Amino acid sequence: MFKIPTILRSQEILNKANNRSMKVQITDPDFRFRMQKLNKSKVDSFAGIVESTLEKFVKAFPSFDNLPPFYISLIDLLTPIGEVKRILGRLDGTKKQVGIIKTKTIRQITRTSKPEYMDLKRKEAFGRISSMVYDLEEDLLYLGEVREKFKELPSIPTKHPTIVVAGYPSVGKSQLVREISTADPKVASYPFTTQELTVGYFDVNRTRYQIVDTPGLLDRSFDKRNMIEKQAILALTLLTNVGVFVLDPTGHCGFPLAPQLELLVSIIESVPDMDFIVLSNKSDLDIPEGVDTSEIDDVVKLMGSRCLSYLELSASSGDGLDSLKRSIVTIMMKNEEKPWENFESEF
Repeated sequence: MFKIPTILRSQEILNKANNRSMKVQITDPDFRFRMQKLNKSKVDSFAGIVESTLEKFVKAFPSFDNLPPFYISLIDLLTPIGEVKRILGRLDGTKKQVGIIKTKTIRQITRTSKPEYMDLKRKEAFGRISSMVYDLEEDLLYLGEVREKFKELPSIPTKHPTIVVAGYPSVGKSQLVREISTADPKVASYPFTTQELTVGYFDVNRTRYQIVDTPGLLDRSFDKRNMIEKQAILALTLLTNVGVFVLDPTGHCGFPLAPQLELLVSIIESVPDMDFIVLSNKSDLDIPEGVDTSEIDDVVKLMGSRCLSYLELSASSGDGLDSLKRSIVTIMMKNEEKPWENFESEF
């Protein structure tokens, strides 16, 4: 998602700078002027590489103040944002100090006519800059680790109206996302789960709607999760405040209806900022004897206004999908909070 280059170690940065400065060649018949130009060019080259490398690292990381809250929440779970900002500030400060040393040294070399003094000032500048870069070693290592963690972040646009899909495994969530999408769903990694998100899209009246399947997250009770997993789930509420909860009353998913409804109640209680469209999937299949579907009605009544709609459909046959799309569009148009509009962003 974020194109952050490989973070070099201190010695690697200095090797790069040294190699560049060693390639500097100056031709001038006057020995004094040749040495003056050579030393100035070497300082400019050495310091310039250090400056540009540190600047590249700083600029490669996102401007945290301009990120959507969804990504701020996820990044803060991966690594403390304050610490990353502090280190980036230190790199930027070092870059500026290198620039000051470069300017001062070049001025000193320009003002002298003694080649020995020129060499001395160049070596002093190289030494001071090298010392400053070595002092950044732990910070560079840390940023390298952060870079790897950032690879776990999902690439999910935050500018589209978004719906999150929840429910037990094998109830038809992934199939629902595939069938409702007008294009092939995209797969995105998500921290704190071994699964991957499936992101589908459909367009209505020039508006793109985004529907996200979240395997490994909204598929079991909150009391079976650790704090990090809970916070990762709550981060989803910064992406949207509307979810779709899929039920399979036929039992073909391998789970009875009762624990599915218990999960729905658990999520409703644990994620207070998200309301749900409740779907009874696999309507094309017979419901086994002994399954009391009136329990669904009881939970829907218990949810009150937090049940935005209740629909029966079959993701497999496509029956009811158009009704679901219409419900999503209507609900999103009436959604007063509109989390996806809370933050201007390119994501």
